[in-house]
Amino acid sequence: MAQIDRSFIGEGIPYARAYQSQDPLIDIGNCDTFNISFTTDRQTLRNFRGGGGNRNVREQVTDVTSTIGLYDLTATNLARVTRSTINAVAAGQVTAEPRACAGVEGELIPFKHLPDLAQPVTVVTAADTALAAGTDYLLTPHGIIVTAGSAIDDTGVKVTYNKLKASAVQMLNGSQVELEIFIAGLNDAQSGEPYSLHLKRVKFGLLSELPVFGQEYLRLEGPAELLADPLVTATDLSKFCEMNLVDKAA
Repeated sequence: MAQIDRSFIGEGIPYARAYQSQDPLIDIGNCDTFNISFTTDRQTLRNFRGGGGNRNVREQVTDVTSTIGLYDLTATNLARVTRSTINAVAAGQVTAEPRACAGVEGELIPFKHLPDLAQPVTVVTAADTALAAGTDYLLTPHGIIVTAGSAIDDTGVKVTYNKLKASAVQMLNGSQVELEIFIAGLNDAQSGEPYSLHLKRVKFGLLSELPVFGQEYLRLEGPAELLADPLVTATDLSKFCEMNLVDKAA
């Protein structure tokens, strides 16, 4: 039988949903890494009868872990690796929002929400005296900056603006999430031949760092653990993951 090339370079799209749910499987974005690692506890019985070596060995799997490299900074992806909750912010008008300040030149006075700069923004003092953009402050995508000679003082200001639709990620305010993940993969070494990987119960851990500033594209490295799925009871099926590969005849 002739040897068939079965080399492998994997790529594809990971889809995820909450474990034990019938939610839709949703694309989690552009991923450069998806690794599965196995850790074992190995016990050996030495051969004391002469000749060396071992008479028996016992090896049990202790951990099945994964590393996922995420390049799409969505609120959902960020929340998964920072144990966060998400507060949805609806678009709409904010009226007379009070903001504390010192009233010094160069001070940033951030708004509570991200403002829609395509809509009018009104700023007044705490006593409702009108303030002028360019004279008393500079308008930015995050709030206003106090200018030299501004009428803004330490009594604060009130701002009226339209807020953008956004997601507020409350970091370290939630718990670990458990997901079911399905990878719709392609083998680039075999002209895009399809394969699939079904991870049945994946519990995300906490990322080690969040590179907010940098000169390269931000990459979320999501650590995760593959847990045994108690819903799988058949002895010929894995409780952890299943990979489907195309068979090729010689």
